[in-house]
Amino acid sequence: MYFSYKQNFVSLIILVLLTAVITSSCHRQEHSNNENTATVTSDSVSDELTLLNARVAQAPGTVAPYLERAGYFARNNMPNEALQDLNSALTINEKDPEIYSTLSDAYMYDGKMQRSLDAIKKARELSPDVGAYDVKMARIYLTMSDYKQTFNALRDGLRKDPNNAEAFFISGLANEEMGDTLKAIDNYQMAIAKKQDHYEALKQLGILFSLQRNRLAIDYLRNAASLRPDSPDPLYILAMHYQENGDPDKALGTYGEILLIDPSNKLAHYNKGYVFLVYKTDYLQAIESFSKAIELDSDYADAYYNRALSYELLGDRKAARTEYEKVLRLQVNDEKTIRGLNRLDASEGK
Repeated sequence: MYFSYKQNFVSLIILVLLTAVITSSCHRQEHSNNENTATVTSDSVSDELTLLNARVAQAPGTVAPYLERAGYFARNNMPNEALQDLNSALTINEKDPEIYSTLSDAYMYDGKMQRSLDAIKKARELSPDVGAYDVKMARIYLTMSDYKQTFNALRDGLRKDPNNAEAFFISGLANEEMGDTLKAIDNYQMAIAKKQDHYEALKQLGILFSLQRNRLAIDYLRNAASLRPDSPDPLYILAMHYQENGDPDKALGTYGEILLIDPSNKLAHYNKGYVFLVYKTDYLQAIESFSKAIELDSDYADAYYNRALSYELLGDRKAARTEYEKVLRLQVNDEKTIRGLNRLDASEGK
């Protein structure tokens, strides 16, 4: 009797449920497990700083070690320390344009765009024939959404250095922001023609071709992944491409690759669960993957919801109810969860 009812239950509600799960669908990698990231990187960051400190101590009268350490401080949200090193560098050689270029980076990381712009202008003034400073200026203008000045700076940079791959990449970003995808693709491809291992250009091409459902996305993303084997980002985009283009097995395989790099990537666990739930209708495997995501984030409401849905589709109404109630403790009055509980009530004649 139970198995017969279970089959009828699934056949009657599966279309409704799969519509419901879309509202809580797989997650793109826009957020990360910040606690885990901090844990993973803390040792390597400490080692890097120790090495940089040693270089400064070994050559206190030269500019380069101070610039290296200032760049480290800027990237790691330590603007005061970066400025202190840059001031030390200026006392050694106030006419070195690289000091002002690094100062520009420090201000950019700190969100002080006008100061960043002023600093790179000073670098260009000291070394007017170096196109790289124009290209840096273009990036700052792009950050400020000043497209006219972005392209003006890029023209100056390419006139001085026609093979500057970064100039073509920034032009691609600007055109993409302005909605001209064809020009953006052309610019990114030019960047790669100038520098075959331009990681960001490869990744952006992968994203754009994936949005077009173009299989070229696969090659670009694989190439990007090969350049940074410890980074899951291009693999995540690739897994999403497979998932959204009817190849769930390759999506699962690619999420598996991500988890080999980072077993605590909760989004990869979650999206594996989503693929098992929606595309493979393997509810036990879905539950296992959602459970792993929840182990990594006990407040992961979407994972609880989809785990509840998986239990519901299995016919385990008691477990499904428990999971739906967990969602409501995290997201009071969540409509899709309330609908899930209403379905359970209806199936039990309540």
